[in-house]
Amino acid sequence: MSRRIRIPGKLPSVKFPLHYEGAPQRRLFIPEWYITLAKPKEKMPKNYVRFHVPADMTKYDMKEYLDKIYNTKVLNVRLSPVNYVRYKEPLPWRIKKMSEDAPTPYQWKFIEPWKIAHIFLADEQEFEFPNPLKNEDDEENEMKLTDMMEAQMKAMKPKKNGGDNKSKMLLENSWF
Repeated sequence: MSRRIRIPGKLPSVKFPLHYEGAPQRRLFIPEWYITLAKPKEKMPKNYVRFHVPADMTKYDMKEYLDKIYNTKVLNVRLSPVNYVRYKEPLPWRIKKMSEDAPTPYQWKFIEPWKIAHIFLADEQEFEFPNPLKNEDDEENEMKLTDMMEAQMKAMKPKKNGGDNKSKMLLENSWF
């Protein structure tokens, strides 16, 4: 059974002023979580999507998040926890000289725990991971760029004039 973890001060929270008489009803709902779309390393089915989510998010929260915000029906949600990740970060050069405070030139850092959400979409919905660097007009633009680059390279090539020394000199010396 998964336990709901709340880390105080680590998750963003929204605080509104108290309600007063005559104030309009607030209709802005901001989720307290943020999720990150992650590309799977291996080839997966078309109805599979992978997200990185905070550690305190449950599979029911994930299903409601996708349903309410993106209007996406979800067939199945599986969460796999990822514990604290420890890594070494090099210290700045000034601290390296202080041997009593920093005996090694590295400092251990930790990444907060998170979960990987494996989502299977319902009703034969398909998901294709977006390629942010690819546009429909890329082929035309690429041809134009290559033509422009070739024209610039031709303009930059030195002209072969035989034994003309003046064309090889950068500045002409008039005092000789």
